[in-house]
Order: sequence, then structure tokens, then C-alpha cells
Amino acid sequence: MVRVAALTAFLVGLWDITSISKLVCAGQHNPAYLDSSLPPKERAADLLQRMTWEEKVGQLGGVRRTLGRTNGQATLNKTAFDIAHKTQNGQIGLGAQYNYAKDVLPVVNELRAEQINSTRLGIPYVVITDSINSVWVSGGTLFPGAISMASSWNLDLYERVIAAIRDENHALGVNWVLSPELDIAYDPRNGRNGEMFGEDTYLISQFGTKHVQTMQAKDDNGFVKIATTVKHWVYGRGNGGVNRASMSGGINHIMNDLAAPYIKVIKEAEPLSLMVSYASVDRVPMSINRHMIQDILRYNLGFEGLVMSDASSIQYTTTESKVAKSREDAALKALRAGLEHELSPDGAGLYTTLINEFNNTEIANLIDKSVLALLVIKFATGVFDNSLPSVEKMANTLRNEDHLEINRNISRESVVLLKNDGILPLQRNNIGKIAVVGAYADMINAGMYAACNATDPAYGDSLRRSLSKELGDENVLYAHGVDALPSNDSSGIDAAMAVAREAGFAVVVLGSGYGTFDATEINNRRTDGEGFAHAELGFPGLQQQLLDAVLDTGVPTILVMSGGQTFVLNESTMRSAAIIHSWLSGEFTGDALVEILFGDTNPSGKLTVTMPQANGAFPAAYDYLPSDDQGGFGTATLYDWQWPQVARYAPLRFGFGLSYTTFNISSPVTPSAVSYGGDVSVSVSVKNTGKVAGKEVVQLYYRPEYSVIEFPVMKLVRFVKIDLAPGESKDIKLVVPHNELGYYIDGIWNVDSGNYTFWIGSSSRTEDLHRFNVTIS
Repeated sequence: MVRVAALTAFLVGLWDITSISKLVCAGQHNPAYLDSSLPPKERAADLLQRMTWEEKVGQLGGVRRTLGRTNGQATLNKTAFDIAHKTQNGQIGLGAQYNYAKDVLPVVNELRAEQINSTRLGIPYVVITDSINSVWVSGGTLFPGAISMASSWNLDLYERVIAAIRDENHALGVNWVLSPELDIAYDPRNGRNGEMFGEDTYLISQFGTKHVQTMQAKDDNGFVKIATTVKHWVYGRGNGGVNRASMSGGINHIMNDLAAPYIKVIKEAEPLSLMVSYASVDRVPMSINRHMIQDILRYNLGFEGLVMSDASSIQYTTTESKVAKSREDAALKALRAGLEHELSPDGAGLYTTLINEFNNTEIANLIDKSVLALLVIKFATGVFDNSLPSVEKMANTLRNEDHLEINRNISRESVVLLKNDGILPLQRNNIGKIAVVGAYADMINAGMYAACNATDPAYGDSLRRSLSKELGDENVLYAHGVDALPSNDSSGIDAAMAVAREAGFAVVVLGSGYGTFDATEINNRRTDGEGFAHAELGFPGLQQQLLDAVLDTGVPTILVMSGGQTFVLNESTMRSAAIIHSWLSGEFTGDALVEILFGDTNPSGKLTVTMPQANGAFPAAYDYLPSDDQGGFGTATLYDWQWPQVARYAPLRFGFGLSYTTFNISSPVTPSAVSYGGDVSVSVSVKNTGKVAGKEVVQLYYRPEYSVIEFPVMKLVRFVKIDLAPGESKDIKLVVPHNELGYYIDGIWNVDSGNYTFWIGSSSRTEDLHRFNVTIS
């Protein structure tokens, strides 16, 4: 292993296009692919015809785990890297998350320069990495998770977040990110919900479009700053086991549910790449699903970017799905299905087996098409033209003051207040000591895809640390209570009860799933995240018993929830005087929670997922089909969910969130009839009727009275977040183009004429909505 500190320093920033020019074969003066004035596709086509078979196959993969970490130090196994990159040299990744950017960049720069200077055509790597709420490695601005930021319902602020993450990635030398995720957080058991935006396809498409447009903004030279990858095409939804409920399957389900966010994002933002999911759709794994990739994605939706595998997903067709008999068979099936690039973290990509297919004209043509798609991304992002990034510029970009302030603001707006019996906001002059209880009170739970050592203050302040800074260490009585992981050790509960009684006031923080992809954490610490679905939707381990014990003391108690998932809140939990969901933390979530507790910040977050009432009472999403709420027989009005007896209508619904002020949304003003093809325009006046400033989210929902295929009970179609001072009013006008009021029937878009029901208000709850009708004729 070669220590990063021992690597020869490389003078970054000096390499440019002339370095490649020197490598061009004799007699090839000013080849088209080196002409930055030409379009990326033209440059890519020119380079492709100059490449050998081996060079083409090499572009189909890369080395994802470039730098490891040993004894707290970034390490490069140069021998292993050299072996892998000989046959997989299209892209490279950054490696271990706990390595700091300042240590990573010089090594990656040297590897990139070596690739350019020691190969025949000098084709650069493209640097690809995951990036959801921060740069992949340590040292960048740590924003809250995707589910958290979507809970802000603030698209303008989210745009600033993505611009900051984009600029930090760019300064680190990243050209291509594996985000945003357009999956639907429909099943609360899914461990990856924290990476998603929520359960509603319109909301997902709005945040996804903003992500792609912002990340792929062009620099002054016309190069895309960072290419994006929308994922995971496509990921499924459950239907809850209700007697007469809908069955998921077929083209109408795919087009109206699973593909809906992709349709808008592809049309409006033109992402440069797309990743297929691990799922099997209609029994065919997506990595080899020609119908879903070619017929639906390419032909029906018109996607023109590169299509790639998920990590090791081609290999899984041999080891898990058992639909390919060998590595080469799997590679051939994936290529024929339309998979153009392979992600293989372990460096053992299956597309390397295609080197044996040089006499196969069909495969040669498919490889040419695949390589061309990758080269287009390389030229579009300027990897042939831009200088390598400097450590100095990176240091000035990562965690600059503008980025930190944006982070503070999104952290404040990402927190959702779910219950408040009047205890909040706290009055400083009435608070002496506070008991802070729970393992999650002393960690930053940022999600697997964020570089964050949960207990290391270098990554930000936990709620405990933030409260100590506010009130002083002597006034914050901390008790760990019970382990964050499943355990039978209840020995710390008595101590937690004791500090609660001593302080006379308690904040209990419970949660799920902390840590990263680090081997020690993914194997020993997780209860939520990728690969960690949960059948129980309560708090892991003895955390519920801990909360119950503190509540039993009679001390006023606030519950703060942490994690990317929703939790079932039982009757005992609801005894809490206030309940807050902080979702996946950023480095300032602890500070934001303190501001909210004391009223310095008025909470304005809203749920983007519905919280189920019981284990098994799901899917709980607000936009179920009418038949999903049935199950009785004859004249009975029974529901399938009889024990415990709950309805499909869950109280803690999509769009709900409390504030310290009150808002009045007036009755809507809208035409009662609109000509077919005309827009539906809805106007309301929103007034802050309370005593403090606050932010409200105005939400517009709709459904046709009758439809050719079954339509959800309601669907979100517009939303806007506004800021109002006490007593202030604002007039809001929401316009819905006629074409957005439809749905797909057998792959064809349809908009019905007739009566439509609309609702406008502050959440999807009936009591928060004004209902009105519009006829389209």
C-alpha cells in the first residue's frame, strides 16, 4: 500500500488540452476531437473512429474504489489499481468516505494525469461519485438528507443547495454524480427512503428537475459543470394486502406511477445519464430488461442520454436472479438490452469479458454506441479541455461562508413539527436545566451516502452539543439511556429517568440507522439505509421503552425523531408534549433544532411521506386508489385494517406540518368552467393570523370525477412556499396547464373532459383544504 503522503506532489492546473495534443499519432494534426468549438457528439464520433477495440472496451467500466483507508490514513493500492484500469478505464471514483478531500484530490489528479500522459490517445477518466447531501468524501459542506430537504418544500432554497454541492464537487474534480434519486418513497419499510424526496410523483419531479437543471448548468466556456444520473429506473411500489385493492403491474402502473417523475425530468432537464434499478420488472431484471430500457425509456419517453448499471447489478443476474449462465452471458444480455456503462465497485466488471467479441458485428456496433455515449459526457463536461482542479481553489470552495449559510437555512426549513400541545416554543427565562436523553441526541445521523462520522464533532454539532453551547454544559444533563441498535441492555434507563426528574424537563431523541458505507459501520451499526429494510416501524432496540420510562416520570417531554424513515407512533409515544421529525441530519441540524425549541426559528417543514398508524397499515401514501380503501362486503362498511382498527386515511399525512403561528387561506377564486385545452387558474389570499412570522406551503390537489383507468383519490399538482410577517397577507395564483391534468392509458397521454374536483390548502388533510369543482368542456 502506498501512503498518500508519500506520493509525489503533482503540479495541478498546468495540464491542459496541449498535453493530449502531444499524444496524437504522427500526421494527425488538429484532429476534430481536440477542437473544443465542436459539439460533444461530433468530437466523440471523431475520437471513436480512432480507437482500437481494446480501448473501446476499456471505456465501458472503471475503478470506483480508488482510495482506501488504513489506520486512519488515505491509501492507494497502486498495484491493484493498475491491474483494474488496464481493462476498465472509462471512469474512476474517489473511494473511502472518511478520507478528506485535501488528501484525495492530489492523488486523483496524479492518476488522471498519468492516464492522459501514458496512453495512446490520452483519453481522460471522467470522475464519477455519489453525491446526495454532500461531496462523497469528508471535508465538504454537510447538508441534510434528500428526504429532509424535500420536507422544506422550498424549491428556490433547494436550488441554492444543489448549486453549492455542484460547486464543491467541481472543485474536487468530480465531473459526474449519481443523483438525483427519483424513486417513490411509497413503502415505509424501504431502507432507502431517506435518499428519496417523498411519496408524491409531482413533488419528486419538481425537486428532481431542479436538481438536474442546477447541477448541469454550464460554465463560461459552455461545458456542463456536473453531469447527473437520474435513478433508479424503475423501482416498485407495494399495495398493502387489502382485499379489493389495486394490483401493481403493467404499463399503466409503470407510466403513471413509477415513471412519472422521469417523464418530467427527462423532458424539462435532459439528464445526461440514467441508472437502472436492481429490481426485476415483470420478472425481468432491469439490467437486462430490453423492453423497459428500449421500448419505454428510449422510444416512448425519448431519453437520449447514457444508460448505466447500478453497482454490480450485471453480476447479480448470474448470482441472484439466475437469468444468466456466466459472466460473459450476463454482459452480452445487458449490452443487448441497452446498458451502456457498468459500475463495478470491486473492479471486476463483467463488460471486460466482451473483449472476446471483436469478430461479432452486432456486439461491435453496440459497443461503439455505448462508448460514444460515454465520450459525449466526457466532452460535454470538459474533461478533455479543462485544467485539473487545484487544492488551493478547492480549499476556497469547500465549506465557504455562502455554502454554510445556505446549509443553515435549509436545515431550519427541513424540520417538521408534528405535535405541539403548547409547550413550544420554550421560554428561556423558564428553562433552567434540560435533560437530553438518547443515543441519537449525541450524534449526526446524515445517511449512508454522506461522509459523516456520527459522533465526531468535526462533522458538526449533535443536538446535545448545540444545546450545551446555548445553555452551558452544566445545564444540559445527558443520559445515553439505551443503545441505538437492538439490545437487551436496559441498565441505562434508570439514569435517564433520574436526569429527567432532576431537570424537570426532557428532550428525548430516538432514531434509526446511522453510519456510512465504511465496512465497520455497514456491518455493525445500521438499522436503516440501503440494504436494511425493516419489518418493524417502531424505534429499534429498547428506545421505545426508554421514551415510555421518561414519560412515566410525568416530566414534560419533547420527542425528536432522527433518521430517513417514518415511524409508527403508538398511544404511549403520543403522550409526548411535542413531537418533531428532524429526518437525516446535516451539520447544522442540531443548531436548527435548538432555534426551533426556543422559537428563534418558526418550524415550516411539511411531511413528504405519510406516517403509517400501525405496522402493516401501509402503503399509507395519501394518493391511494379509491378501491384501496375498500375491502368490505355487501352493505357493510368495514375496512381490511381491522386490528388495530385504522383507516387508509392516516392523520399524519403528506403535506402536514405545524407552525408557531396560524394561517388563513381564503376560499379559492377560479372559473367554474374552462374550455378544453385551457389552463386552470386558482387564486387565494393567504394571511398570517398569528403573532410571529412564519412560512406556509400552499398546496393544490385534483382528480377527475371519472376516468378511463382508476385515478388516485387526489394528486398534488402545484405548491408554493411563502413567507409572511404577522398580520401580512399575500395573494397567490396557481396556474395548471390543461395538459398536466391527464394520465397515461397504455402508454398514450390522455386528458379527460368533464368535471374535476380540486382542493387547495396547507396539507392533504381534509380539514386543511378548500374543495371546489371545475368543468372542462
